[in-house]
Amino acid sequence: MASQHLVSTNAVPHRAVSAPLGCARARSTRLAHLGVMDPSTPRPAGAPGSSERRLERRLDPVLTLAELAAELGVSVQALYDLRSQGRGPRGFRVGRVLRFRVSEVQAWLAQLEADDAARHPHPAR
Repeated sequence: MASQHLVSTNAVPHRAVSAPLGCARARSTRLAHLGVMDPSTPRPAGAPGSSERRLERRLDPVLTLAELAAELGVSVQALYDLRSQGRGPRGFRVGRVLRFRVSEVQAWLAQLEADDAARHPHPAR
């Protein structure tokens, strides 16, 4: 004989809804932190989430090792070798992928140019 698994809707007590859908409920103190998510809530200048703070928090663009190698016209291995010798750009890992901030790469290239100019000064013209 097949067993029947029926659940009566009367077996599970339902909670009464205190306010109809679409109506604003009084904010509970447990949900006060959600007020920052309300776009109609005015925020003081400089407050987290204000437009000034969002502009400051933008991330610098980053390149992967392969992107940087392609941009510089060198092999990926050349960049690994430079980094292992302590002469490469500063990078960081996101998971297993090595990334480089564009600003760090620009600073590294400027330092390479300055070092080269010091080693090989151009004669005065």
